[in-house]
This record gives sequence, C-alpha cells and structure tokens, in this order.
Amino acid sequence: MADRYNLISPRPRKDGKTHWHTIGSAFPRDKGGFSLIFDSLPLPDAEGRVTVLMTEPLPKDGQQQRGGSSGYGQSGGYGGGAGGGMQGRDLDDSIPF
Repeated sequence: MADRYNLISPRPRKDGKTHWHTIGSAFPRDKGGFSLIFDSLPLPDAEGRVTVLMTEPLPKDGQQQRGGSSGYGQSGGYGGGAGGGMQGRDLDDSIPF
C-alpha cells in the first residue's frame, strides 16, 4: 500500500476530453481507513454528481507507474495528467497532527 494517494476529480475540457485535476491527498491511517486532505473542492457534473478518484501519485517525471495502472495521465484518453494542488510540494514531511 502506498504512503500517500492523490485525490483527483474530472473536469471537462473545451475539446470534449477530460482533464483530471488534483484536489488533494489521502493518507492511510494506522487503525484503518484514510485521512483526506482537500486543497480544493470538486465540482458537480451536469447531473449533480461529484466524482473523486484516489490514485497512486505519478513520479516527478510525469510517467505512469506500473504500465499505466493509475487510471489517469497521458494515456487512456483522459487528456493530460493531473495538475494543481500538490505539485512541487515536498510530501515526505510528517503531518503535524
């Protein structure tokens, strides 16, 4: 199990494809379950549903891990990787609570 996961939410693009926007992180808890930290809130789609996926983070070079099993990014027709929120931040530090 990974130490940290990205929380991503789909956003429609003008060309009809989907952009996966990073909205936060999830950390596994010692007693089970996950702690979710949102940097931004997901937007509802046309039907009012809110979709959030929890995926393993991409390495810093932007290439997918394990042959593209993360479900978003350059392949799979999703129209680009995740952007925003947690990029460029050092996540190896401890959580202060």
